[in-house]
Amino acid sequence: MSLSFVDICAGLGGFHEALSSFGFECVFTSEINEELRENYKKNFPSVAHLTYGDIREFKKLVPKHDILCAGFPCQPFSKSGLQRGFNDPTEGTIFHEILDILERCKPTYIFLENVGNFERHDSGRTWEVVKARLEKLGYSVRGTTHVGTGGSGLLSPHHLGFPHCRERFFIVGLLGAELPPDPFPARNVQPLIPLEKYIKLNTELSKQEKQETALSQQQKDCISHWNQLIKSLPEKLVALPSFPIWGDEFEATYPFENYTPYAATTKELRACLSGHPLKRRMRKDELLALLPSYAQTPQLHFPEWKIKFLRQNREWFNKYSKFFTKEWLDALKQFPPSLRKLEWNCQGESRNLWKYVLQFRPSGLRVKRYSSIPSLVAMTETQIPILGPKKRFLSRTEGLLLLGLPERHILPERRERAFKALGNGVHVEVVKAIVESVLSSTTLSDGTSKLNKNLILDIGSKQSLKIAS
Repeated sequence: MSLSFVDICAGLGGFHEALSSFGFECVFTSEINEELRENYKKNFPSVAHLTYGDIREFKKLVPKHDILCAGFPCQPFSKSGLQRGFNDPTEGTIFHEILDILERCKPTYIFLENVGNFERHDSGRTWEVVKARLEKLGYSVRGTTHVGTGGSGLLSPHHLGFPHCRERFFIVGLLGAELPPDPFPARNVQPLIPLEKYIKLNTELSKQEKQETALSQQQKDCISHWNQLIKSLPEKLVALPSFPIWGDEFEATYPFENYTPYAATTKELRACLSGHPLKRRMRKDELLALLPSYAQTPQLHFPEWKIKFLRQNREWFNKYSKFFTKEWLDALKQFPPSLRKLEWNCQGESRNLWKYVLQFRPSGLRVKRYSSIPSLVAMTETQIPILGPKKRFLSRTEGLLLLGLPERHILPERRERAFKALGNGVHVEVVKAIVESVLSSTTLSDGTSKLNKNLILDIGSKQSLKIAS
């Protein structure tokens, strides 16, 4: 007897790919985004006739099922989003729709996924509401809660040996029986799979991907410019800092400790901008405009984190000022403000940026070891990771493989929408590991559901779930 499942807020179909690998049967799918929904039908043609739009319109069509899975809306709960939670008038009610389905259909298992910030949203009240409402329906509920609250922490593919850092909050529920305290898969047991196994040779890319993954001349120049600096600094004399390097702080003298440039007098600003070609009479707002954008904010005091970064940068630049040439600094000023910052996260490693995974972020050019890919950001394509050794951006095909999806999987046509979908997607292998762990560690009580308690998971083959009836 095969288990049946429904896939709510289905996205790219990561839950479907994972659950169908066990031989489970999809009996209903819902995805509000039209392009993703049409692609879902193409990727899973056997359930095209069972694939619907907005769950609020079609929830009454959801049939009886054994497993409900949902990656319910990320943005309202993400710290990179609006932090509006259930007050979001358009998407915040999706969880309540899920509750209605659970109350009517009473599936035995629930597998939910959300952003890593979910547990902390609204000071923890959002998670409390979700947990309480599920328990009220008779479910035993566990989440990947923070270690400080007794949990084992967020779950990421790299915890299970896959070279992709993508911490997510997972919720599992079991109807009519008690889940073990920690039903999630063990972390850091498997060695990390080499990243190169997921990365294609440049010659293997399609014509479209070669065009999409090409770096602009400015991006190449920026990387090479910072590379020139770190290679020129003598390793035995100059330690690269763990804090972000803000190039605009070299020889900067504007106030920041006790008050901001915004709170300074016009005379003070002229004095600390003496190195600039100033007109005889300049208004305060004109003087402020000559400062780095992060120093122009209209506030009396900077937050502590900014004061700390500014202090660290000025101390570092003062200590090693003799190693910075005027030519290098003048050339740096030709780049946009966000490209005049560097985040070096490869302490003790070779000083060659082209050996690492790079990202252009608002905080600067981020440099990480070439061992895993950081989380794909669902908000913008400008933050797509750069593969230093390949001197190009990550391709959409590589994004699929890193998410555990097959290479043949159809993505949205436009690149930004494709990576937004990848950024919102669920990792297939993580879901498979959670399902295995939950189903192999739980025993159902007699009479709690139509499933018999003699549930045997064939973990060895990872292909089938047999239920003795």
